[in-house]
Amino acid sequence: MILFAIALVAFGLLALAWIVYPAAMWLRGGGRKRWGATIAEREPTERVTVVVATRDDPGFALERVRNLHATSYPANLFRILIAVDVTSVHQPEAYRAALLGLAEVVPGDAPGGKAATLNAAVRAAGDAGVLVFADVGQEFNADAIRLLVEALRDGRLGAVTGRYTHARTDDLMSAYATLEAVIRAGQAAGRSVVSASGSILAMRPAFWRELPAGLICDDLFTGLSVVRQGSRVGFCPQAIAYDPRVFSRDQQFTRRVRTLTGLIQYCVVQPRALAPWSNPVWVHFFVHKLLRLLTPILLAIGVIALGAWLVPRAPRETLGIAGALAVAATVVWLVAPARFRRARDQVLWALRLMLVPVMAISNGLRGRWTVWTPTSQVRADLRTGA
Repeated sequence: MILFAIALVAFGLLALAWIVYPAAMWLRGGGRKRWGATIAEREPTERVTVVVATRDDPGFALERVRNLHATSYPANLFRILIAVDVTSVHQPEAYRAALLGLAEVVPGDAPGGKAATLNAAVRAAGDAGVLVFADVGQEFNADAIRLLVEALRDGRLGAVTGRYTHARTDDLMSAYATLEAVIRAGQAAGRSVVSASGSILAMRPAFWRELPAGLICDDLFTGLSVVRQGSRVGFCPQAIAYDPRVFSRDQQFTRRVRTLTGLIQYCVVQPRALAPWSNPVWVHFFVHKLLRLLTPILLAIGVIALGAWLVPRAPRETLGIAGALAVAATVVWLVAPARFRRARDQVLWALRLMLVPVMAISNGLRGRWTVWTPTSQVRADLRTGA
């Protein structure tokens, strides 16, 4: 019975992380019925500084700046800062020449990296009433900035994040992005969002804390910093950062490894976040972040323990179930080969994603935090000819 109990605990924790908790957050957040776009009648009055840290080609920065200028927020109340990573092959002068005066350019701090670059940008933001953080690869919908600033009128919030979406070129990753948005909505309806999206985040400058050099997940650090200062991080699903880029599965895999490595790094840099008495959203942090990180380990423990308990007790039945599954797969392959191949590819991709936490844990054990790699700037509409 010990083996069965071990399997039960392992599968129970997996169900908690991937089924029970998301369902609870969906119910708390009211499903998706509140995701319709709304704009308050009040005219904006706060000065906003939009910060974009980059090391990409200046041409991409120009596209991003043009998108930001298409905002419905009053032009006289916002400015754009392009912060250039000191490790970029492009000098700040190249950005100034490319941006045609549409944005200010500031050099990032040494030794480089996004964290050091953001630190320099926030210092240059001056007396802004609201800081809005954006990445160079996405596009905001026209009302995004106005919606974020309006949400911050709630004095309980120190920051508010929007919704990240991307081109639907991979059903599994699209489903994951939707799941994350549902969970954030539920968290925001309670105490606070645990991890903001660095691609669309607005905050009061008073809650900003300088980022440690080499930090991977600036959004996780900043969001939990706001919460640990006694404030909250809200979620505004109507404010959207759309990513038009197309990522191969190899790139998606690398990006997920980087994100989870950043989670482990955060726990090393901020170990007090692991203690319930110093983290106001510890339960959410544990279930949403740490249990997911342990998914392949829990899955392996559950399968091995269940197999070791079941096979000696019912060898024929176990063999019969395995045979029935094999026959069913063969029938589907013969009757609908295209559907079988799609299902097989999705299963293999899901199994490959199980290696992401393993590689992240390996990086963490070795203290290997330099995991950034450049990603594609190919847009979905160009790739598909849309």
